[in-house]
Amino acid sequence: MDHKLYKSQVVLDNQRVMINILDNSISFLKGDDPTWTYHKYNLFGLTSPTQVFYNLYNELRGFVYDYAGVSQNLWMQSWVNYHTPDQLLKRHNHAYPIHGYICVNPHLTKTVFDDYEIENRIGDVYIGPGGRHHEVQLIEPFYTPRITIGFDITNNPSKADANLGLIPFPKI
Repeated sequence: MDHKLYKSQVVLDNQRVMINILDNSISFLKGDDPTWTYHKYNLFGLTSPTQVFYNLYNELRGFVYDYAGVSQNLWMQSWVNYHTPDQLLKRHNHAYPIHGYICVNPHLTKTVFDDYEIENRIGDVYIGPGGRHHEVQLIEPFYTPRITIGFDITNNPSKADANLGLIPFPKI
């Protein structure tokens, strides 16, 4: 298996608070789709004044460095996926060595990869190879936004460009 599932204790202990923070934070994106404008912001920058997202950032660093098994520096871009049932992510992939997501309020959905699928549960943190095609599928209808946090990781950032979302992700 070349992917791993972790469990976020921060999300499990603070889900309602995190949903409220994310509900408020996306208003700062001025109506832009927070998924497809990932290059304009980093979710952990957007939520940086909050202790709970600081704690999640630190927890995620531990998971990523465990998965990557490296001691070199890494960089991360992260964004919020905030969707109704008709906006679920269609088949796509990520042009980064590592991709993952954190389930804050995934409802009954699953992420389907070519060779396996993950039934999404609150607090799940998936980390795997970035070039892998996947999509989100509905298991049961829902009526409040489906909220996950997506992230990409690289150890070889390109030159400075217009990607405002890519930030250093130092080892703990």
